[in-house]
Amino acid sequence: MSTKPKTTSSSKRSRTPRNLQSPQSIGTELLEIKRSQLAEILSETIDDGLAIVDDTGHYQFVNEAYRQLHAGLEDLIKIGSSYDGVLRESLNRGIWELNGESDEAWLSQHAFAPGAIRRECWMPLADGRWILRRSYRHSSGRVLEICSDLTRLKARENELSQALHRAEVAELKARQALHVEEGRKQQEELLSKFNHWLHSCKSNAELNSIVLTFVARLMPNSVGVLYTYNNSRDVLVPSCSWPFEIALGEIKPNDCWGLRQGHSYHYGRKGLRFECEHTHAEGLPQHDENSHYFCIPILAHGETVGLLHVCPDPAGMQTNEEQYHWFNLAAKCAAQISLAIANLKLNQELQDRSTKDPLTGLFNRRYFSERCSREISRIKQGQWHASLIFLDIDHFKTFNDKFGHDAGDVVLKEFSRVLLDHFRQNDVVARIGGEEFAVLMVGSNWTIARQRAEELLLKVAQMEVHYGKETLPSITTSAGVFEIPEASECYADIACSADKALYDAKKSGRNKVCG
Repeated sequence: MSTKPKTTSSSKRSRTPRNLQSPQSIGTELLEIKRSQLAEILSETIDDGLAIVDDTGHYQFVNEAYRQLHAGLEDLIKIGSSYDGVLRESLNRGIWELNGESDEAWLSQHAFAPGAIRRECWMPLADGRWILRRSYRHSSGRVLEICSDLTRLKARENELSQALHRAEVAELKARQALHVEEGRKQQEELLSKFNHWLHSCKSNAELNSIVLTFVARLMPNSVGVLYTYNNSRDVLVPSCSWPFEIALGEIKPNDCWGLRQGHSYHYGRKGLRFECEHTHAEGLPQHDENSHYFCIPILAHGETVGLLHVCPDPAGMQTNEEQYHWFNLAAKCAAQISLAIANLKLNQELQDRSTKDPLTGLFNRRYFSERCSREISRIKQGQWHASLIFLDIDHFKTFNDKFGHDAGDVVLKEFSRVLLDHFRQNDVVARIGGEEFAVLMVGSNWTIARQRAEELLLKVAQMEVHYGKETLPSITTSAGVFEIPEASECYADIACSADKALYDAKKSGRNKVCG
C-alpha cells in the first residue's frame, strides 16, 4: 500500500495562488489608484490651474483649468512636455505681454529653476488677462505650480487705485476750494473794513492813504494807481500808487480806453488787447499777449472824477474764473472809492455853502467872525500877534449902476482873485458884504499889515477887468488896518475898530490906507 508523501509546513508556506498579488504590487496599485483619484478630485474641485513638473523640467500632471488659463497653448501643455519649451513657444505665439522686455530677459525670470524652492509672480497676458503663478518645490525635486486668474482682482485693484486717485484729486480740489473760499471770505471782510474806513475819511489825503493801505492788501502782488481829475478837468493826476510810490505824470482822458468809453476796461479779456497810452509810463509793468490790466472809471454823482488802474498778479490770472474774480474785486474797490469821493465832495460842498461866499469863493462873514473869535482867545494867551484889514471897493455902487450887476460880479471875482494871490495861504480872506472885504493876518503886527495893504492898493489900481469884449475901467480900494490887542473881548469890538479905520480912509479921499 502506497503512502502519500508528507508535506512540510515550509512547502505549504511557499505555495501562492496564481490570482493573488504580492503586497508590494498591491501597494503600488493602491498608490496609483490614490494618485488617479487625487488628480480627478483636484481637476474637478479646484478652479485654479494646477501642474506638477518633475525634477527634469517636464510636466507630470496638469488639470483642465491650467490649460484653459494658458489659452493658445492647449496643444503643448500635456504630460511629458518640456516646461521651458512651452514657455519659449508661448513667446513665439505672442501669448504674454512683455511690456517692452526682451524675450531672453523674460525667460530668465520665468523659466524652470531647479534650485528655487518657492516663486510667485504676476504675469500679464496679451489678451488683457492677469495670471498669478505660485511655484512650490518638494523635497523630491518636483514642483507644484498653481495658476490663478486674477483678471477680475487686478481690474478691481485698478478700479480701487483709480478710485483712490480720484478721491485724492477730489480731496485736493476740496482743500484748494476751501483755501480759495477762506481767502475770499477774508477779502470780503477786508473789503468791508475798507468801506468803513473810506466813509470815515474827511480829506483827500486820508482817502489816498486808505486806498494805498487796503487795495495793496486786497490785491497782493498787484501794481496800481489812483488818478483824479484836476480842478480844470482837462487832465488826471496820480493821487496814490502801490505797492510803492511811482513817479508818474499826468494823463489825458483820451489816453485811456476806459475813460473814452465811459465804462470799465479789462485788457486781455476774451483776447481784447488794445493798449492804453498811459500804461507805457515808466514804473508800470510792461504788457504782452498774456498780460492783463484793469482801467475802471471812478464816478461820483454821475460824474467821472478819476480812474483806478490795476495790474493784477499774473500768477492769479490763469483761468477765466480767476480773471473774473480779480476784475470783480477791483470793480468793488472802485465802487467803494467812488462813494467815498462822492461823500467828500458832498461834505466839501456843504462846508463851502456854510463857510464860503458862492460868488467869489472867499470865506463868508459868519466864518470870518468865528475865526477871529478863536484868534482873539489865542492872542489873549499871549501866543502871537494878529491884525485886521477891512477893504471896500471905491464907488462900486456907481460902477454897478453904469455897467450893470453882471459886470459888477466880474469885478468882484477878479478883485477876490487878486486878494488870494496877494496874501499868504494862512491868512483868512473873506467877503463880509456887497463890496466889503476883510483879511485876518495871523501872526502879523500892525506894521506888516499896513505894508501889505499899501502894496495891495497898487495891485488893484493896475488890475484889468474884461467883460465880454469890453475892458472895464480900473478900480481902486480903501483899507483900514487894526492890530488886535490882547485886551480884546469879542469880534464885534475889533471889527468896529477896523471899520472906523476904513471909514477914515474913505473920508480922506479913498484909495488910501488908514489905521
